[in-house]
Amino acid sequence: MSSETTSSGPGMAVLNFCRPALQPIVAVLIATIVGGLLVLALGENPIEVYWLLISGSVIGVPNLLVTLQMMTPLIFTGLAVAISFRAGLWNIGAEGQMLVGALFAGVVGYAFPMPWFLHLPLAILAGFVGGGLWSAIPALLRVYLGVNELVVCLMLNPIALLLTGFFATHVFKAPGPTNKLPDIAPSAALHTFSVYSQVNAGIFIALACCIIFAIINVRTVRGFEWKIMGLSPRFAYYGGINVPRRAIWVMILSGGVAGLAGAEQVLGQYGAFYDNFSPGYGFDGIAVAMLANFNPIGVIVAAFLFGALNGGSGVLQMMTGLSKYLVQVLQFITVLVLAAQFSWDWLILRLFPEPPPKSPTPDAVEPVNATPTEA
Repeated sequence: MSSETTSSGPGMAVLNFCRPALQPIVAVLIATIVGGLLVLALGENPIEVYWLLISGSVIGVPNLLVTLQMMTPLIFTGLAVAISFRAGLWNIGAEGQMLVGALFAGVVGYAFPMPWFLHLPLAILAGFVGGGLWSAIPALLRVYLGVNELVVCLMLNPIALLLTGFFATHVFKAPGPTNKLPDIAPSAALHTFSVYSQVNAGIFIALACCIIFAIINVRTVRGFEWKIMGLSPRFAYYGGINVPRRAIWVMILSGGVAGLAGAEQVLGQYGAFYDNFSPGYGFDGIAVAMLANFNPIGVIVAAFLFGALNGGSGVLQMMTGLSKYLVQVLQFITVLVLAAQFSWDWLILRLFPEPPPKSPTPDAVEPVNATPTEA
């Protein structure tokens, strides 16, 4: 038996092993380079621009607190997308689920006064239930009618925006010119930590959710079932897994986590439900989940990166002539690179080309007329 190993074997093995961590890093590097070229084309110094983004987001307690505030809803929405993707489902309706969850939390927050140790958990649970109910619509249509959940989630986002806006402007509207619900009771408010930003106790709920689902994924039978469903629903079915029921519950859990993002906004940042309050946290959550490679712990890191970019964009716009939407360009480029999965295989083949198959040596060829050796 030959002990020779091709030169490309170990290198490709290492790259494939590190692929989940390397792909997000490569995507961020490419986005940084392309963004730097755009900044250079606009007549600005890329190094100074990136330094402003960093210093305006993580250097100094006020800036860091703003970044933590920005990242909190992104953790929820990014985790919501990651949960569904593990089971082979694409939940791109986190924006609508967050809005419905925020409405539920806002109604419970003001309409049912009670002691804080009951009121606050009940309002948070209401946000989870609201998001879960909204996500049950695409789940049921997918399981029982075979309707693609991507299409349904995409259509439900504007419906949720209009529906919650109707309740905020007509049904539960607070007195005054602003389209909002009445302010929540103090007993339902999440504790805020600083006067510099609205970062609140919701960040600990978000971190706890990531840790819980990370444990579920790697340490429980349910997490293993979700993984098998994501890899091959047919194999999962023949393995004894009730795929339709699991798919429904995964989508409900995913939507419930997105609803927690709305509850955190209402109970922690705004103190009431405001019509159209979200700048697109649900859509940013898709990018966060992709950058994290759909890993619950990676969602925390990716959300911090996106929160830092959003937090530093205001400083960037004040200090330079560049628009804060440069940050969105960097995010879009990152997602574009991550979506191009084929580019990774192309890069590996260029770095480690497979050697041509070797022809057998004369010694390895068995003679045609060879007689079997005697025992």
